[in-house]
Amino acid sequence: MNTYSKYCPNVFVAKCSEQHETGDLITITTKYSKKVENEIYNYLGKTKDGLFLYSVVRTDGTTSQTRAEDKAGKLLGYASNAEKRSNKHYEASKKHSDFLALGEPIKIGHHSERRHRKLIENNWSQMGKSVAESEKAKDYERRAEYWKDKASAINLSMPESLNYFEFKLQEAKEKHQFLKDNPKERKHSMSLQYANKEVKELDKKVETAIYLWGEEDEIKLLTEEKREKAEAKHCKSKKKKDAVKDHLGFFAFNNDQFREGYGKIKPEIEEGEKVVHVGFGLYIPKSRLKSFLKTL
Repeated sequence: MNTYSKYCPNVFVAKCSEQHETGDLITITTKYSKKVENEIYNYLGKTKDGLFLYSVVRTDGTTSQTRAEDKAGKLLGYASNAEKRSNKHYEASKKHSDFLALGEPIKIGHHSERRHRKLIENNWSQMGKSVAESEKAKDYERRAEYWKDKASAINLSMPESLNYFEFKLQEAKEKHQFLKDNPKERKHSMSLQYANKEVKELDKKVETAIYLWGEEDEIKLLTEEKREKAEAKHCKSKKKKDAVKDHLGFFAFNNDQFREGYGKIKPEIEEGEKVVHVGFGLYIPKSRLKSFLKTL
C-alpha cells in the first residue's frame, strides 16, 4: 500500500513498497483511508524499513494553494452566518424597546414585576449573544485573511517552487553583496548577518527543490557538488588536526586541562618556553606559532 510521509515543512511524499518510474500514476491512501491518484516525479531514497520515497503531485489539481482557497472560502461562509445570527439576536434584543425607553421603574410587588424583569433579562441576554456572534464573525474573517495569503504563497510542495526559489536566491545574493560593498546602506548592525542568513536559508530550499522537482542532470550535479564539498571539508579538518599535532598544540578550557596539556608537551620544548593562546582553547608553543599560522 502507498501512503504519504512528511519529507520537510509543507511537503508530503509518497512512501511505497514497490519501485516506480518518473511519470507513473499511483494511488496513495491518506490517513483518513481516502484514495488519491498521484504522479511520480523523483526518487528520494529509501526509509529505514526499506520503503521507497518519491516526490508526487496529485492529478486532481489539488495543491496547498487550492486547499488554502477552500479554507478561506469556508471561513468566510462561517463569518457570514455568524454575522446573520448576530443581527438576529440584535433585533431580538430590541423587543418592547419603546416601553423600556420610557425608563419605567420595576414596580415591586406589582403583577407586572415578573414580566418586566424577564423582559430586561431576555433583551440583555440577546444582546450578549449578538456581541458573541459578532466576535466570532471577526475571528472567522481574520482566519480567512490568513488563508487568503496562503493561497498565493509558493512552497516546496509545488514543482514551480524550484524556479521561484532560484530567483529569490539570486535576489538574496545580490542584496548580501550590495550590503558588503556598501556598509553605509546597512540599516542596523545586524543587516549583513541577516542578509547572509537569508542566502543560506534560500540555498537550502533550492537544494531541497532540486531533489524534489529537478531534472536528473541537475540532481547529479548537486550530488557531485555536495560530495566535493564534504571531501574538501574533511581534508581541511584533517589538515588542521595534523597542524595542531605537528606543532605540539593542545586544547585547554580550565587550569587542570592546561596543566595536563602543558605537561605532555613539556619534554619536547625548551625549558621554560611559554605557550600562546591562539583562540578557541588552543595553545601553541611560542617558538612554533609562526610556522603553525603559516601552515594554516
